[in-house]
Amino acid sequence: MCGIVAIRSADGGLDGGELTAPMADLRPRGPDGEGTWVSPTGRAALGHTRLAVIAPAAGRQPVAGPDGTVRLVVNGEFYGYREIRAELRAAGCRFRTGSDSEIALHLYLRDGRRALERLRGEFAFVLWDERRATLFAARDRFGVKPLYYTERDGRLYVASTIRALLSCGAPARWDTAAFAAHLQLGLPPDRTLFAGIRQLPPGCHLTADAHGTRVTPYWDLDYPPADELAARGSLDDHLDAVRERTDEAVRLRTVADVPLACHLSGGLDSSAVAASAARHTRLTAFTVRFDDPAFDESAVARRTAAHLAIDHREVASERGHFADHLRDVVRAGEMVQENSHGIARYLHSAHIKKAGFTAVLAGEGGDELFLGYPQFRKDLTLSLSADARDKADRGYARLVAAGLLPPYLRTLLGTLGFLPSWIVDRHLAVTQPVAALLRPDFAAELARADAAAPLLAAGAGLLAGRAPAHQATYLFAKTWLPGYLLAAERLDAAQAVEVRLPLFDHHLFDLVRHTPPAWYDKDGAGKYPLRAAMRHRLPREVTEGRKQGFLAPPMADDDTLLDALRERLAGPGAGDDPFFDPHAVRALLDRLAAAPPGQRSGGEKLLQLVASTAELADEFGLTTAPSGQKGGNGG
Repeated sequence: MCGIVAIRSADGGLDGGELTAPMADLRPRGPDGEGTWVSPTGRAALGHTRLAVIAPAAGRQPVAGPDGTVRLVVNGEFYGYREIRAELRAAGCRFRTGSDSEIALHLYLRDGRRALERLRGEFAFVLWDERRATLFAARDRFGVKPLYYTERDGRLYVASTIRALLSCGAPARWDTAAFAAHLQLGLPPDRTLFAGIRQLPPGCHLTADAHGTRVTPYWDLDYPPADELAARGSLDDHLDAVRERTDEAVRLRTVADVPLACHLSGGLDSSAVAASAARHTRLTAFTVRFDDPAFDESAVARRTAAHLAIDHREVASERGHFADHLRDVVRAGEMVQENSHGIARYLHSAHIKKAGFTAVLAGEGGDELFLGYPQFRKDLTLSLSADARDKADRGYARLVAAGLLPPYLRTLLGTLGFLPSWIVDRHLAVTQPVAALLRPDFAAELARADAAAPLLAAGAGLLAGRAPAHQATYLFAKTWLPGYLLAAERLDAAQAVEVRLPLFDHHLFDLVRHTPPAWYDKDGAGKYPLRAAMRHRLPREVTEGRKQGFLAPPMADDDTLLDALRERLAGPGAGDDPFFDPHAVRALLDRLAAAPPGQRSGGEKLLQLVASTAELADEFGLTTAPSGQKGGNGG
């Protein structure tokens, strides 16, 4: 995990001064060293702040190619790099560093864009090719690492954070259409909440040259058509393969020249990763301990760590202090929040760093790959039961006849023939209730918006003929998932901690995507392939336990936050909010304050949206004014 920035100017004229401000913003991501480079022609400038995980004494960037005409900066890790280095060295390549990052440069020199086929891991990188006057950038397949870009005054700016781009002079303006899409489905894969600042979508590369700037996919979640998902071989063989691929993905991510930690909850995914990692390396597990028993899994995690014979430490997380850190989390995450687990994650990473750890393994990905979320399991039922599908179709017909579906849900139903359960849940928990809090003009914009149409059009070839559960998972991966992963990554990065996600491994996905639907839920508990594959390594209470996501106690129970929001609504800045009507928000605060703590959870998502939107506007100076008018650089 590092910070990168790159600037391309077709007309030249760049010097090191353009990198000073963004490098300062990227320093928290890479406190262990930094480097800059400007091309002799002034057409490119690269900057890198380093978090040293591999080859701490021999990994300085930007990395130069053999003749100095190609330079590279990387954020993240390439796994299996030792084997690739050996292969390249045998072919005559000479390495300047001991880091994993340099393999991307030599693969590019040999294979061009096809180099991405060999790269495995969580990464974002920018490469400047002076010979071709070309900037080439890429982002990992699942979007674990961030990469943002903007174009202004004939220059292209690329960076690991939005703040770094604001420091380069990009205006801080709201993208109201992107916010509407977020309220419906989640941010589109190429957008941010900042107008004019885009993100490179997961599994895509960017090329900027004399012909312009182009974004091209190199990988996608290609599930087989439903009629090709019949069992191929025995279930036992499949479980063996799942265990082997999981072990391989974890083993590759245990390679580090710093001590290794892991997140450990009471759930299957983090426990499975810890169990695999403990077979290959010494490990210290960290568990969040909440002060609310309904959310606390520390007792199960403690017993799991003892079962695996690994060192275990608990991090106390008290919701009474959450409001104090909301601004810190919004500043680091660069996006709005909808629950408190982002704050818990931020404080958890701070504790891990203070304990002396930089590289951490985590279990995210299990629910996405193995259809573990309750909503995915509902859609799995539609894939397996004709009766369930008939019942759902009758319900959809009633909704259509009553005119109760907004445009984006009508588009989804018309294209897919069903409504993914996670989208229905989001509509009922966020999109529909938030409308009562909105200013009339933005409420009208949200009512007209159709965030589904462009996603369905872009993914038409990978949605047609797929099982409902896979269609739902695909859309989730294109909307909500990248934002969720980036929020966590940036909160970890703010503490100079690199979190590695073995279950988001494309080789593991390539196996799991062929799983026959009936095998996912064979025992009725969900995620059967992973559950059964790890059964003999983990305690029964983990492999037979119910699904419980990493959720934190609600902040709606904290009167301190309610008072702080009420005070803000009385201030001069309340009228600048383009989304939320202050009178409606004040009424929400009054209703929550009148209810006893413990009975306010129904307003949690709305409260978090309002609070974090206000903090985001204050922190970055966001405005709806056109470029060149009101609004600073957020620095």
